[in-house]
Amino acid sequence: MSEWISVKDRLPEKPDFDWVLVQTKMSPENYYGVPHIAELRNGIWFTDMLDDPMEKTLSINVTHWMPLPEPPSKEDEE
Repeated sequence: MSEWISVKDRLPEKPDFDWVLVQTKMSPENYYGVPHIAELRNGIWFTDMLDDPMEKTLSINVTHWMPLPEPPSKEDEE
């Protein structure tokens, strides 16, 4: 698995990174929440579950991200 990348250091770029795993911090509580699968669209984070921005809908700020792992191969299913 990859290491977390701070959004201050670098953001995911398409097409290499479409959906990524993100670590979030709750507002105003200021504690880390459960990681989400998300996509960066024009500088705004969206989760796969909602059509509205994550920051607005879930009151969270994305702090870090990492690429999603590769899916299992067909050999793993046998």
